[in-house]
Formats: sequence, C-alpha cells, structure tokens
Amino acid sequence: MASIQEQVRIARDSKGLTQADLGSRIGQPQSAVSRIERGGDLRVSTLLEMARVLEMEPMLIPKHLVPAVQALVGHATGGRSQVLASEANIPLVGGAPEDAEDSE
Repeated sequence: MASIQEQVRIARDSKGLTQADLGSRIGQPQSAVSRIERGGDLRVSTLLEMARVLEMEPMLIPKHLVPAVQALVGHATGGRSQVLASEANIPLVGGAPEDAEDSE
C-alpha cells in the first residue's frame, strides 16, 4: 500500500500541480511539500489542508474493511477507482457505515 505521503504526491500529480503550486495553496513553501512527499513528518492540520486542495477526504477505517471499501468504490466508479487503487498501489481509506456489522 502507498503511504499517505505517496498518495499526496500521486494526487498532486494527477491534478497537474507542482510542489510549489500545492505549497502556495496550503501556505507552505515548496520545500515543505517536498519533505512531506519524501516521507517526512506530516501534521494532521497540513494533511487536512492538502486533502482540501486535492479534493480528497482523509478517513480511517478498520484494516479488515479496506478490501470491501476498495470493492465498493470500484463498483461505484465503474471499476476505474479499483484499477487506480491496485495499479497505483493507493489504499482507499474510509469509514464503515454506522449500521454495518460483522456477520457472525
């Protein structure tokens, strides 16, 4: 699975933004974006701002539900996101619906 920092880089590239472009939109220098994309420490506030600019939604889900979320997103987008997730090695992160329960 791709790290959060790697996902930021992939999303930035897909939007056609340079590190300097993203940095200016989040109030950080290009060097800060570069450091983050190389795996440097990332503050939650910076991640949230990057997600806003990159039109992404940071979410946490239990690890065992990741395959189900990937399948749902792939189905909802006609398989396009499923290919993106597997080929670009992007983990999809989100939450389970409140009424979802483990079947026993």
